[in-house]
Amino acid sequence: MRLLDAVGVWLPVVTIVLAALTVWTAPSHRLMLQITAIGVGVMMIVLLIALAVARRVYLGSVPPTTLPPDAAAVIYDTLVRFLRDSARTLLVVAVITALAAFRYGPGRAARGVRTLARRSTTAAGEALGRAGVHTGTAGHWLDAHRKWTTGVVIAVGALALVLWNHPTVAVVALVLCVVLAVLILLAVLASATAPAESAGSGGVRPATS
Repeated sequence: MRLLDAVGVWLPVVTIVLAALTVWTAPSHRLMLQITAIGVGVMMIVLLIALAVARRVYLGSVPPTTLPPDAAAVIYDTLVRFLRDSARTLLVVAVITALAAFRYGPGRAARGVRTLARRSTTAAGEALGRAGVHTGTAGHWLDAHRKWTTGVVIAVGALALVLWNHPTVAVVALVLCVVLAVLILLAVLASATAPAESAGSGGVRPATS
């Protein structure tokens, strides 16, 4: 148990560092991120299956005269609850990461999703502009730095999950919803800039004879 405690603390950190180095040194960061996320997801599925099989083997090997089956099940579930919850959480994070990497890919479906999202936020921003809500210089800055603001928001969400004590699937869903809401809000504000002045505004001098 002492060995498992030590491994449980440092192994996830080492895994995250190695995965980040792999993505950073790969020629295609997006593709390697997607491959890494899929690999982590597969490993978590294998781990969950192994825990379920081990539970069945354990319950079948304990004599009912020694320990009632319900009590044996409670003991096993108590011992592996954090490991099982962590595996489920990492599985959800891996699926979200793989989908995000796919969204920024060059495929037709990914381009279609990006186009639809851009048109939706642009339409919402233009609607705010017509209603008299203009973001002005801040909106132009957000529009010119979309990649940076998106990266910062995603990084903050990932940092929140890393610093969260025993994050669950519900916590991941909450952080994901907050990140998506912030990204949508920033995209709408970037599209709600003041309308450009028309070329003829301010008076076009009539031609003189």
